[in-house]
Amino acid sequence: MWVLRSVHAKSITRTHGTSSAYFNPPAREILQCSRAKICPTRCTPRHRYGTSRGNSTTFVGAIHTWNLSDSMSTARVVFFGTPDFASATLTEISLTPGIQVVAVVTAPDKQAGRGRQWKTSHVAETAVELGLPVFKPERLRDPGFVKELEALHADLFVVVAFRMLPEVIWAMPKRGTFNVHASLLPDFRGAAPIQWAIALGHTQTGVTTFLLNDRIDEGEILLQSTLEIDQNEPFSSVYERLMRVGAHLAVETIQGLMHLKLTGTAQIMNAEARLAPKIYPPFGHVELLKTLEDVHHRIRACDPIPGASFRLDVTGNERIKVFQSKLLNHCNTMDYKLQIELLISDEGMQLVQGEGVLQIHEIQWPGKRKMDVPTFLRGFRLRGKFSLTA
Repeated sequence: MWVLRSVHAKSITRTHGTSSAYFNPPAREILQCSRAKICPTRCTPRHRYGTSRGNSTTFVGAIHTWNLSDSMSTARVVFFGTPDFASATLTEISLTPGIQVVAVVTAPDKQAGRGRQWKTSHVAETAVELGLPVFKPERLRDPGFVKELEALHADLFVVVAFRMLPEVIWAMPKRGTFNVHASLLPDFRGAAPIQWAIALGHTQTGVTTFLLNDRIDEGEILLQSTLEIDQNEPFSSVYERLMRVGAHLAVETIQGLMHLKLTGTAQIMNAEARLAPKIYPPFGHVELLKTLEDVHHRIRACDPIPGASFRLDVTGNERIKVFQSKLLNHCNTMDYKLQIELLISDEGMQLVQGEGVLQIHEIQWPGKRKMDVPTFLRGFRLRGKFSLTA
């Protein structure tokens, strides 16, 4: 017996049984909620796939609005994903007429926190709220799980922020398997495309949908949508905006593939295409960087998590985390061999390098909560100029 109680839907009681070892039976009531509540901002994406970095651009696809119910049967989709970035896409395609999500595949539950409580993924929680069946396989190649997928007779598999699929999975659906990736491929292939685009000071990024193959993020491109990045915009803001763009682009890609209007275009790999490997703690260590501009971009890329940080002689081995920075005086002719120092005064907190000044607006001192700098300085007496230590 499964019971769902939600602020979005009436409480229901529904029995459900299955013999599958991979099936997680959720409540089956679909939430009565509007799309506006899930994705409040509608985007008008510019789709393109650039074959070069100059003015010459080859366009793949265009801005289309297809209504699947007008001309063909409902698209049967299996969705693969784990974090909240993927949940937005799952919600969007589930609420789109003409698309039926027949199953959701996500990571197995994990123990987390001090109490070692079992925690489900964001996608699993969203699937249950939407009344969708959930699979949580330990091994994607497990023959039993593969048979379960085959029995669904899906037209498409949609993948967002999930582990690499084996060929026995991605080659299964007749209309293919596509991934939603948060960069303009072939740039920033890898696990952390948003963080690396910001860290390297890019003013433009976007979302790409591409067909899966046996290489990571190297499949044929279907659609792309560009998004401008503000010079002071943190990771959290870019992440939220790309999440919405990706959800809308996934719907258009499903509709285009079902109408046979989209074909993949091979990625053009060149020396200018950068990678986006998984980030580790040293990614946020700003004392390893040489310029204030690089420090500013790294603070943005780590805001709010994992948080850019540095050490001072007065803090020993403990690290100070900083957030929300802004370049006040950036001199292109600066001698970057000069050391970057922290200036603490009654007026505020700044990182300085020669005549260059980077204002810090939020700080988390070791053992303290995060707070704005003026509030922190009211209870902190230390003043002066301090060198960052490696």
